[in-house]
Amino acid sequence: MPDKTVGIVAAMEQEAKAICPVSEKSMLGRFELLSGILPGGNLFMCIISGIGTERAAEAANLLAQKKPNLILSAGVSGGLARGTSAGDLLAASTIHSEIPEIEPWHESEQDADTRKELLPAYRRIPSGPMVTAAAPVMTQQEKTSLHDKTGALAADMESIAVAQVAAKEGIPFACIRAVSDASTRAIPAESLNGVTADGKTQLTPILKAIANRPSLILELIPMGMDYSKALKSLGKIFV
Repeated sequence: MPDKTVGIVAAMEQEAKAICPVSEKSMLGRFELLSGILPGGNLFMCIISGIGTERAAEAANLLAQKKPNLILSAGVSGGLARGTSAGDLLAASTIHSEIPEIEPWHESEQDADTRKELLPAYRRIPSGPMVTAAAPVMTQQEKTSLHDKTGALAADMESIAVAQVAAKEGIPFACIRAVSDASTRAIPAESLNGVTADGKTQLTPILKAIANRPSLILELIPMGMDYSKALKSLGKIFV
């Protein structure tokens, strides 16, 4: 019988389904929860938090009450360092915080020992510093500036809050992110309207944006292809 459980916090529904394609759906508080058995026989519980640190912290607190053996923050991220490409998987050794009230996270010996046991793929994934930003990092200039400031390889908007909850509850933590946009790719502002606060995608606002600015589709097509590469890579975390 499985005796270990990996708790996963993913911001978006598409991310969660990529990480955990075979799962049962339920609710944990106001959040959707996917659960099932990992290839190695251990259990997983993946909560879909939605976007941002506040929702991530709330979801992680609910997940921590289930006493998983490890909490993993996983999903897509924006590449900051030169050389990162769409689809690259990256593991965090440190997470810098752009959230004033949250301190940085540094991997402990307990974190390392537990993720080596429960995340065998981790050893194949390049690791380094990451950063959690308070807002999307949209332009090449913003990405370069944040990388120069922190040394981070990639940025997300949730992981530091999840790490803080795990540390408070004494649960080992790990973070794996797939790059969805390289450091050289700018993100059109209209694309943000395609994601709701609870992590669902919506097509109507994007179609309206294309109608208002037809050239937008030339930016969205390669961006969508890169995003698909990132989702495909997330499916390799437990393989």
